[in-house]
Amino acid sequence: MKIIITESKMINIIERVLDMEYPDLSECYYDWAEYSCGMGVCCDPYAVGFVLPDKEYYQYFFKLVESGYYDDMGNYPKELSEDLPEVCYEPPNIHEIEFDTILIGEEMFELLNDHFNDPKIWWNQLLFILNNRFGLNATKIGIGIF
Repeated sequence: MKIIITESKMINIIERVLDMEYPDLSECYYDWAEYSCGMGVCCDPYAVGFVLPDKEYYQYFFKLVESGYYDDMGNYPKELSEDLPEVCYEPPNIHEIEFDTILIGEEMFELLNDHFNDPKIWWNQLLFILNNRFGLNATKIGIGIF
């Protein structure tokens, strides 16, 4: 027998799973993401890292990125990485339209995939939840390695 779950119920279920697994999710903080460049650790002017309060600043729960600067695995293409770094003077504005993609980490992907099996079932609902919780304008979601 096939079970049909409405989109709004699925959003509620995913929110409950996230709240159970990450009770301090609402206390996430964010700043420019960092990456290893030829000069050490550099500021990433095309990515904002969201971190849970009990994690270190480089242990991202998810990233908000400008997708034009990333490949499908959340990395810079080689030709662009040679032009970086740029200096990040101002704090990031997560409401800028350029930040169009949320990259979730493997931990969150595995958690949700264990619960719901097929990403097609929960992918868009997770995008909706993260956009609403953090006031983002992302239109895409992907998996990043960080």
